[in-house]
Amino acid sequence: MAQGSLTQPVSEAIQGTSSRGGRVLRILAGLFIASFFLFFTWRGLLLYYSGDDLMNLYGYWSKPVSSLVKANFFFWTPYYRPFGGVIYRTIFGLFGFNPFPLYIVYFAAMLLNLWVAYLVFKRIGGSREIGAIATLLWAFHGKLDYLYYNAGSMYDVFCFLFYFLALLIYLKAREQGRFLGVWGTLGFLACFVCALNSKEMAATLPVIVLVFELLFHPPDFRKVRTLIPWCFREGRMALLSALVVLIYLPGKLGANSLATYTEYIPVYSWARWLQDTGYYLGDLFYRNNPAVPLGVTPLSAAAMACFYGVLVAVAVWMKSRRLGFGLLFFVITLLPVSFIPTRLGFVLYLPLAGLALYGAVCLVRFKESLCRLFSQALSGARSSDYASSMAVSVAFFLGVALVISAIDYRNWQRAPDPLAYPYKSTLAEFSRLYPSLPHGTKLLFVRTPLDSNWDMVFLLRMYYRDTDLFITELNGPKEQRFALDRLPQYDHIFDFENGHYVELDNADALQSIQLHMLKVDQQNRPFGEIMTIGRPGADQYVVSGVMVTDSKADGYWTLDDSELKFRLSSREHHVFREHYYLPLDTLKVTGPLMVDFYVNGHLLDKTIFAKDGEAIYQHDVPMDWLTPGSITLVRMRVHNPYVAPRDGAKLGVLLRSAVFSP
Repeated sequence: MAQGSLTQPVSEAIQGTSSRGGRVLRILAGLFIASFFLFFTWRGLLLYYSGDDLMNLYGYWSKPVSSLVKANFFFWTPYYRPFGGVIYRTIFGLFGFNPFPLYIVYFAAMLLNLWVAYLVFKRIGGSREIGAIATLLWAFHGKLDYLYYNAGSMYDVFCFLFYFLALLIYLKAREQGRFLGVWGTLGFLACFVCALNSKEMAATLPVIVLVFELLFHPPDFRKVRTLIPWCFREGRMALLSALVVLIYLPGKLGANSLATYTEYIPVYSWARWLQDTGYYLGDLFYRNNPAVPLGVTPLSAAAMACFYGVLVAVAVWMKSRRLGFGLLFFVITLLPVSFIPTRLGFVLYLPLAGLALYGAVCLVRFKESLCRLFSQALSGARSSDYASSMAVSVAFFLGVALVISAIDYRNWQRAPDPLAYPYKSTLAEFSRLYPSLPHGTKLLFVRTPLDSNWDMVFLLRMYYRDTDLFITELNGPKEQRFALDRLPQYDHIFDFENGHYVELDNADALQSIQLHMLKVDQQNRPFGEIMTIGRPGADQYVVSGVMVTDSKADGYWTLDDSELKFRLSSREHHVFREHYYLPLDTLKVTGPLMVDFYVNGHLLDKTIFAKDGEAIYQHDVPMDWLTPGSITLVRMRVHNPYVAPRDGAKLGVLLRSAVFSP
């Protein structure tokens, strides 16, 4: 293909460098693109740490700083994406659990990427207009929401930054018709290593550099003797960076590396490539479908063949090396994620740049063709012609922006509620409950908003600065769990109810969990033989089947099957007494209530409550049913409860108090 040149009137106008108006226009275009990006994404600045953030941060925080520093220089070690560790560790060290500085740095990097992308697009595309439109096309995509709203995706952002900085260093030299010197080579390699330290996708850079040289400075394949000089001249940076990749790969594919995890094990097969690429193209075209995995309907193999066939055909028909480069950039940079389990659309952040370049070249060519139908060539153009052509370019840019804004807005994924992050509320509660804990404290969680993952471990170990903090979550990862009858002794036991953490008694973990025994202040909320509704601590006697309402209420409704718990100081407290109120209105509906009482599983009594109003039930309990210091359970079963017409609740009596007395 012959190299596409943009010599039409409007393109020359947009490239004017000496015009003050042109400089102002370029600044306004840059501000417009940045504003376009922030319009959709700025809410990400308000978010809290995500689960990915906690996992990543803990991974770096729990290792020595020295190992992180070494990994950034010795890039061939298995250490996980060490450049991201520099960002995480530095900001956490300075600001602690304040995510706002992290997101400021993160968004600043994404804004910087817009500028760097423009500089690269401009050089490969051959004009500022193509560079601006390509940057606009690439700036935002609705299926990359996981990237905009999760700083845990910073690896893609910094990989792109250093990848394109390396390309920019290379392209500036090649644009001037020269090869990189010593300092240029060092700068290129430094950026390349930082890109590799950010994410593994950067390993495609040597191939991209080689593709650029083959398309724009190809060797004479008819003369074999010229190929070797070409390889060590035009191809030397591709070879040198490929050598870096060969040094890099063994550590990243060996033991203790990312490649040992199931989510990163590649399957090099045609079927896997079709599957993954189909999903990513489905993301690209907003084929949203919440009913399928990852929320997108993948393109079929036939649709993918049609898509790529059209792109290849257009590039050949237009004889444009730039289109060929953009298409190959997309395909090649997508390969690292095309053979591993499919991810969300955020992995398109780097590959999408190739399609943005492809689209920009096509759009500008289309516009130039239309302009040729209505205007003459610019040879000898007057300033008014220049102004007119600039106006056309501005109108075209704004028209493209309007179209993609409408598409993006329709498919825009709004940011999560910044107040709905359980990590933030968990830290707030524990900073109140226990501002500090002894080293190696053992914590048990019955339920938490963070069940099924390791986030609670990451969060509390970093908060208390203690990697030996021992945490068990009954509903957490299987590696944390114990059988209930084998639970060890814990310093603190917590449950989560009504949006808050409550601490349970830790004397007997199994009993506390089964009976939901709250830990209480013995002075203000004693727990023993006497439960009086309306006094502090009444709710701690309830096991189940009691409608606990306002702590100042003078009675709680029991349900048809209710259970209370007590801790007796001696067997002398063997008389059970219950003070209750039975409304006449409910008694008229039910008739005399038939009630069974059980103590520690033994049937104590079958009785009838036939009188309305205030009443007291009392019965001796066999002393051998009772164990001082242990929990005594009293169950009350009502055979003919009153069914409330409003909500269908099966009500027994209005309980005033329940006690064991000598």
